Amino acid sequence: MPERMSATCTDPQRRHARAAAAAVPALASLTWLVALALAATLLACGDDDAARKPTARRGELETVEVAPPPDARVDVERDVKERRRAETFAGVLPGGFPRTLPLPPQASLVDQGRSGGGRWIELLVPRRPAAVRGPYLQQLAGAGWSTTSAGADAWQLRRGASAVQLTLRAQGPSTRLRLEY
Repeated sequence: MPERMSATCTDPQRRHARAAAAAVPALASLTWLVALALAATLLACGDDDAARKPTARRGELETVEVAPPPDARVDVERDVKERRRAETFAGVLPGGFPRTLPLPPQASLVDQGRSGGGRWIELLVPRRPAAVRGPYLQQLAGAGWSTTSAGADAWQLRRGASAVQLTLRAQGPSTRLRLEY
């Protein structure tokens, strides 16, 4: 390149051109050196967590870090809460059952049928007979039903034209009520 310079070039210009031409190979070498140093640095920055982990003993499982559970940030105070009414009866009463006759709390309909000229239902209450008898007879009286004893744990119930025969018996820790109407 310096040989082809025109005759109008001065000596300082020629010296500058020669220095620039000599610097190009040195600059290329420097670029390769920087690239090589950068690559070595990146390769050296590997996962050094493996070096810090204690080795698991034979028969032990490796401890693994995991992310927090998805519901870790759930605010239970903002959840919609179910509001249940007090459960008073479970089941569907048959047609013809006197609707004004109250039933004991937590009673479940377990059986129903016909006998003679009438119908009957059986209820199961999750309390012993002694805990059902008194409160249920008071509940009946409060609803306007008159009670007449018809034997041991049996009563004749009346209200207006409606008449019902009530019988209580123990069934395990519960009470079975039979209502014939």
